[in-house]
Amino acid sequence: MRMVTFTKKKVKRLTVIGFLVAATAAAGIGAIVTSVGTQAQERLLPIYSVDRGDNKIALTFDVAWENSNTQELIDILDEYDARATFFITGDWCDRYPDDVQQFAAAGHEIANHSDQHPHVEGINVNDLINDTREASNKIKSLTGEEPALYRAPYGEYDNSLITTIEGMGMKVIQWDVEGIDTDGKPLPEPIYEALGSG
Repeated sequence: MRMVTFTKKKVKRLTVIGFLVAATAAAGIGAIVTSVGTQAQERLLPIYSVDRGDNKIALTFDVAWENSNTQELIDILDEYDARATFFITGDWCDRYPDDVQQFAAAGHEIANHSDQHPHVEGINVNDLINDTREASNKIKSLTGEEPALYRAPYGEYDNSLITTIEGMGMKVIQWDVEGIDTDGKPLPEPIYEALGSG
């Protein structure tokens, strides 16, 4: 049997080394936990804008209310050879199927704006999936195209919405400049103000 003896100096060294190893391990574990916690809490964002090398914009419309100006809107866009993305609700598809087909036939993109236009921040994931899928099915049945883009009603979103919609194969799109044409001011003043030109 072999006997190991330690001097006070060796015991101190071993104690310091043991302490340093334990402290390093604790710091490493703490960094991993902090990193995971930070990533889990990081706020996900929809696409607000895309940097381009030219002076073009993406023109979008949310379509959930009435259809009184469908042909006028198509004519104005045609006059300027402009194409837009129309974020349309499934409910609007039910009420105005011919209008949805008119927008698509004129070369405009039809995108998903939910089926029933619910408040979606904090919505149950299954309800979100069902509502979104229903709108996509209605759009596809009218246009033959599966929507690739989604805009949340009221501009609401949270991490759950973004990960769910992206998991369904769509990109979540937000606006970065709003025409504010619903505030009662005569047009085009709200648009000039929103663009910083007024």
